[in-house]
Amino acid sequence: MNSRKASRILALLIAFAVCITSVLVLPLNNVSAASKKKSNKQRNASMTLVKQGNGAFDFRSAAGEKLYGYDTLQGACANAGYAYLTLYNRNVEKCKIVKVKLSTREVVKVSSPLPVYHANCLTYNTRKNLLVATCCRVKGNRAVFINPNTLTVTSYKDIQLTKKVKRLPKSVRRKYKGFTAIAYNAQKNCYVGRLRGNNNVIIFDGNLNPKKYVVLKGKQTSLLNQGMDSVGNYIYDVRSFKGKKKYSMVTVHTMSGKLVGKVKFPYGRSPGNELQCIFHDGRQFYAGFYYSTSQAHDYASYHVKRTNTLYYLNNMYR
Repeated sequence: MNSRKASRILALLIAFAVCITSVLVLPLNNVSAASKKKSNKQRNASMTLVKQGNGAFDFRSAAGEKLYGYDTLQGACANAGYAYLTLYNRNVEKCKIVKVKLSTREVVKVSSPLPVYHANCLTYNTRKNLLVATCCRVKGNRAVFINPNTLTVTSYKDIQLTKKVKRLPKSVRRKYKGFTAIAYNAQKNCYVGRLRGNNNVIIFDGNLNPKKYVVLKGKQTSLLNQGMDSVGNYIYDVRSFKGKKKYSMVTVHTMSGKLVGKVKFPYGRSPGNELQCIFHDGRQFYAGFYYSTSQAHDYASYHVKRTNTLYYLNNMYR
């Protein structure tokens, strides 16, 4: 056999081997892709009730008459062992903030009525030592800054979106109606804000100047917008039951919008336990729920019962 013929046979054998290898490897690659897709797993929330004595810690009752009429938990946040919980009064469209020492369940302070309207979300800027509330339904583009010691409003900012915001579509800018939630990320010194009606987010700098538009992949748009949180490279998007949906959900995303996973809360259909917020203090996450037997404003006529509870949240994606 001459060298030219031997070379041709060798080339044919190599080509045949490559084809066989490709056929064998292809299913493995498919399995790997499927495994990656399944890595966005949904898990059920693991929670432990925050107690006072033998029962649930009822911070509204602990505050006494200072919270008369302010009965519905909305946004919440925590820092350095203290939680800040907004309670909404639907009759006057304002909120009060309850400051609680988490280790002892002591109500440290209750604010006067604050012009934060629905206060759908509350966050803590650790660098500026400020609470920041979103007004949500009224003054949707307004962020209100609050002193965490006096629980008084220091200033506010009406947020505008311009062409300078990176990747912001013109159609989104034109339909801009404000934000339903804003969360401060201490590690990155930035804010994340969920756009009202759009459900994607704007990334802000530490002074709440809008910088970039990010699409959240796999967000639960069929559920009701509640609060947000952000830690490290993660965004926690909180949604509660709506219509026939019998659960609440937190979808977890990277700062670039990639879906990391979902945490399902098996409470649903009004009246029921409505997941209003999740927040963290250090590495510990908390979940805040609101329960009502009726949405009626008149307690006496409709025998309305309303309670607010906190849980330790033990299995968040980090």
